[in-house]
Amino acid sequence: MKAIRYHEVGEVDVLMFEDVPTPEIGDDEVLVRVRAASLNHLDLRLRAGKSPRPVELPHIGGVDAAGDVEEVGKNVTDIVPGTRVVIDPTVKTPKGPSVMGVNFHGGFAEYVRVPASNVVPIPDDVSYDDACTLPVCYVTASYGLFDRGGLQKGETVLVHAAESGTGSAAVQMARERGAHVIATAGSDEKLEKVKEIGAEATINYNTSDFAEEVKKITDGKGVDLIFDQVGASAWENNLKSLKTKGRILLVGVVGGGQTTFNFGPIIMRDLSVLGVTVFNAPRTNLINAINMVSLNRLKPVIDKKLPLSEAAEAQKMLEDRSQFGKVILNP
Repeated sequence: MKAIRYHEVGEVDVLMFEDVPTPEIGDDEVLVRVRAASLNHLDLRLRAGKSPRPVELPHIGGVDAAGDVEEVGKNVTDIVPGTRVVIDPTVKTPKGPSVMGVNFHGGFAEYVRVPASNVVPIPDDVSYDDACTLPVCYVTASYGLFDRGGLQKGETVLVHAAESGTGSAAVQMARERGAHVIATAGSDEKLEKVKEIGAEATINYNTSDFAEEVKKITDGKGVDLIFDQVGASAWENNLKSLKTKGRILLVGVVGGGQTTFNFGPIIMRDLSVLGVTVFNAPRTNLINAINMVSLNRLKPVIDKKLPLSEAAEAQKMLEDRSQFGKVILNP
């Protein structure tokens, strides 16, 4: 089969489109013919050697994938060949979660083997392209906003980096729940697109102090919840943007993973800081996302679809932050 594999960590030029053996499945596994795989920044960090989760080389990345079950192991009775599926990338083990595309080979290939318990059927009206956007971005948004953050109808949420796959998912899911959404992005062009998917107010973080803009938009009240993929560089302004008893969801650290701060405002204003790790999310979040797409209550935002052989170009798009929403590879 063809796959995107790297033998050393580095820039996008380490990605090789090459022939590799088709995986042989175990008794409790299935072989999936990959029809679509979506990119995440985790894939880039792993390839660059910048993730705390080092991979064994050579490695095939790809955390998110959807396709058709091609073959099933002899102990598998509830899934049959031909079933359309999306893969839940989190494999539960006694030592904690292992992750497809991290701890074992992923979906940037024509075929991938996974435990049978990790394939989730998708209805015919959900495309492979839409399905493969859901496991990381839409599950992160759902798990973060609702399970961890307790977002309620009528509350106001600030979504940072709303042009990203996870950010655009959070905007849609928050609006679908009946919340008011303020979104940040790095260009006015992207902010216009963010409005089209549900943001009521937008802020260009490259030209404005977002804390000051939040005060103007909310008449000085602040927001109930912040969905933050940025981290350290947004920390001080995040605290300024929250109401008393507000909550911050720490989803990512693209703006730095360490900072210093005064505990006083958190204590005196009853603020909550909550970590969000998608690989701890219950399977129900993925199933609910599939159902919402099937019911046309969600529409995944896909910027570009490329053949598997152009994986380097696809990853460069994410590195340059030139995309709006998700980038898809089709083997």
